[in-house]
Amino acid sequence: MKVAIISIGNELLNGKTVNSNASYIGGKLYEIGIVVEEIFTIRDEDDAIRNTLAEAVAKFDAIVITGGLGPTHDDITKKNVAAFFNSPLRFHEVVWERIEQRFRRRGKEIPVINREQAFFPEKARMIDNPVGSAPGMHFEENGKHVFVLPGVPKEMQAMIDGYVVPFLQKAAHLPPIRVHLYRTTAIAESNIYERCKELFQRYPDYEIAFLPKITGVDVRIADRTSGDAYPAFEKAFLDIVGKYVYARGNREIEEVIGELLRQQQKTLAVAESCTGGLVQNRITNVPGSSDYFMGGMVTYSNESKIQHLGVPREVLERYGAVSEEVAREMAAGVRSALSTDIGISTTGIAGPGGATPAKPVGLIYIGIATAEKDFARRFVFGKDRLINKQQGAMAALELLRRELTG
Repeated sequence: MKVAIISIGNELLNGKTVNSNASYIGGKLYEIGIVVEEIFTIRDEDDAIRNTLAEAVAKFDAIVITGGLGPTHDDITKKNVAAFFNSPLRFHEVVWERIEQRFRRRGKEIPVINREQAFFPEKARMIDNPVGSAPGMHFEENGKHVFVLPGVPKEMQAMIDGYVVPFLQKAAHLPPIRVHLYRTTAIAESNIYERCKELFQRYPDYEIAFLPKITGVDVRIADRTSGDAYPAFEKAFLDIVGKYVYARGNREIEEVIGELLRQQQKTLAVAESCTGGLVQNRITNVPGSSDYFMGGMVTYSNESKIQHLGVPREVLERYGAVSEEVAREMAAGVRSALSTDIGISTTGIAGPGGATPAKPVGLIYIGIATAEKDFARRFVFGKDRLINKQQGAMAALELLRRELTG
């Protein structure tokens, strides 16, 4: 089955928005054995939509369109796709009732403009939108399938998972590819490859993909074979780089940490300086994190470190705020202040200013304190302030994970 994606939106072309929707769709289809062959990114213009759709329908068996289903004047996808399929728009009572219910649940009045979303093409099947107000559309003509979905990522993802992927998997009669994802941090993509090169060569039937990010590298391994050699391959892979793997599957490190803290019945407190609350933000992204996360502080100034964490002034004056000694004091101080089993801390120079010859931009110390010990580790990242904050937060979480796993 040949599949294409059409992403509609001026914001995708002017650099305002990254096209994460196409990546999500491509990944989900890949998992069921369908490789997206082409992605079109076009403007919110009538001719662009109709001409691109005509080109795609001529070449592909299925097309997934995202964007332009909102109620405002620039949301023109629905009318153009309906016109392409010669499918008049009719007011749809069921769609309108769902829109009304959604607004009632939120305690809001329905703007008049939202009534436009209740007009639905006669020839299309409705794709339920469990997250938003705009339903998706599924057109089928001459054996070709066109799915039209909202551009809002959460809405699009719900429809891809709940409707499009199951439909195409059944229609294509394809067995699913066994896709294995390993999430790593603290190791470079090139380092993983060099360490595992001989292993990969011994198993040429597995498709290896490296997906680098600011905070680490995801390794995706696709097994299209019908054999049972994968457990042996996986064991060898983890023997080589397993200590850098913080999760299998599409899980975040904060989820892994939450499970470890629950299993060990331990509580956590966080003191942050250079990361400005990013560590606490990630920890509290996990539902139920109040079971183990007791709280934290962003102690950005020296005075706040002294007042709230009990960092001795003489330690700050002697070693400076960005030091192993202060990181250890911060971790111990927040642990004591909030009466937890573990305290972690971050202090560093995010940049672009504040550096000295001995302390460059990107220098970050991360401290950990428990009832038995306290220690700190030194990291040096790059020159970009925002990246340094993200990498510092990730390093703190990884150091905590390693402490919890011994």
